[in-house]
Amino acid sequence: MASEAQHTGLWRTILFVDVCGSTKLYETLGNTRAQAIIATTLAMLAECARKHLGTIVKEIGDEVMCTFGTAGEAAEAAIDMQRSLKQAIAAEDIAVKSLMIRAGLHCGPVISQVADIFGDAVNVAARVVAHAKPGQILTTRPTVARLPEEVKSSIRPVGSTQVKGKKEAIELYEVIWEHENLTQLQDVAATRPSGARLLARLRDRTVELGPELGLLRMGRGAENEFVIEDPLASRLHARIEHRRDRFVLVDQSLNGTYVQRAGGPEIVLRRDELALEGSGLIGLGRSTAGQHDQCVEFIVQSTRPVPPPGTVKPETE
Repeated sequence: MASEAQHTGLWRTILFVDVCGSTKLYETLGNTRAQAIIATTLAMLAECARKHLGTIVKEIGDEVMCTFGTAGEAAEAAIDMQRSLKQAIAAEDIAVKSLMIRAGLHCGPVISQVADIFGDAVNVAARVVAHAKPGQILTTRPTVARLPEEVKSSIRPVGSTQVKGKKEAIELYEVIWEHENLTQLQDVAATRPSGARLLARLRDRTVELGPELGLLRMGRGAENEFVIEDPLASRLHARIEHRRDRFVLVDQSLNGTYVQRAGGPEIVLRRDELALEGSGLIGLGRSTAGQHDQCVEFIVQSTRPVPPPGTVKPETE
């Protein structure tokens, strides 16, 4: 039986904000200092949200979830949060110079019950923040459409991604809050080749990534496109995303993702990401050396046709 306090169909913009690297913070500073810094940061984020007419729904560890009546208020709050953290670090009010936050917002109808909210829009917002890098604010096309013009002028597309439970890929946009970096970002985008494709192969299966299919998941779980049954591989170990004619490998594992690019040294990603270029091998949880059958081969080219990567092997000379 539904609660009398439950309301369905309320349109809200949901904003999730994470404090990045909190696990490392506890390891390096100890529980007491780390907890105090995170508490100070979360209090600052909550103050920014309220200043822009937001409601704090809850704090989940090192993350705050809040809602706003309009997309513009949520975007302005996220921008204010990023700038306030930067100012607090500069003023030494927060004693960790490397501390960063990431934010994700999405709008849509929600179910409100007592002091919590639920629904598809909440789930999408949570997925969006998971794709954001430290210091980044990401949002979605439906949210961009509801932003005021002055905020839209600071928006740039960053590609699309597949979200669990959604048939269609979701287009992601970045809200630029440091305008001195905007020109540099645009220049980089302008130099990227058009029509880039990535072919990835695991044993007898090949997947082509591009604008039509923008996400490839790898791991031990059956939900991945490439399933690697290795005890060192996490269930959802890593993914390759198509972002504005680039292909980015994102590690989300416990044991790291190993990348051997042709002609270069092997790189280990640990909760980090890397733009893929040329050709090479990807190993989940262990080095690519000596385990070719367990590696994902990849090759990136700017235009069609792209040869199949069946014999991709890194150069050693």
